[in-house]
Amino acid sequence: MTSFITPPPGQWVNYNVAQGILVYGGEVLLVGNDYGEPELNWSLPGGRLEPGEQHPEAVVREFHEETGLDVTAGDMLFVVDAKTERDRRHFVTCVFELALVNETAERPEVSYGSDPAVRAVRWVPFEEAAALLVHPSLGEPLLNFLYYGKEKLPRRYWAYPEYNSPDFRPLTWPPCP
Repeated sequence: MTSFITPPPGQWVNYNVAQGILVYGGEVLLVGNDYGEPELNWSLPGGRLEPGEQHPEAVVREFHEETGLDVTAGDMLFVVDAKTERDRRHFVTCVFELALVNETAERPEVSYGSDPAVRAVRWVPFEEAAALLVHPSLGEPLLNFLYYGKEKLPRRYWAYPEYNSPDFRPLTWPPCP
């Protein structure tokens, strides 16, 4: 299980994160992470940068660790700037379009990689992704990308002043404008 640093009272911990979107025939690849909560936390494959690592390198490394697939990083699709006052954590996540190193005509099989937090990896139809993505800070931009595509994405920068807020409306497919 991945652990997070508990900051001293009144201080913040910042995380630089890289995630990637790999789609195949109306499905997106998601991972189910075990962070000690009752349910798996579904998200795009990816994770925190290692010292000296840049976002495109990190997403390729993390994607392989979590799914066993070799990918290349393409365009940066959007940035999510999310924080939680309760936990004093601030995440800046760069999300990249990915391509398989060895393209195949068939959907690639996936499995757990070496990341101990990952408990499930699966291809999810676009319209079912909203039910799995419980954090609007990832779900809203991802669903908008899946629905509108890269060229018509409503915005490239998504800011969430409190990603654990109960005030967010549930995610839906198609996404609400």
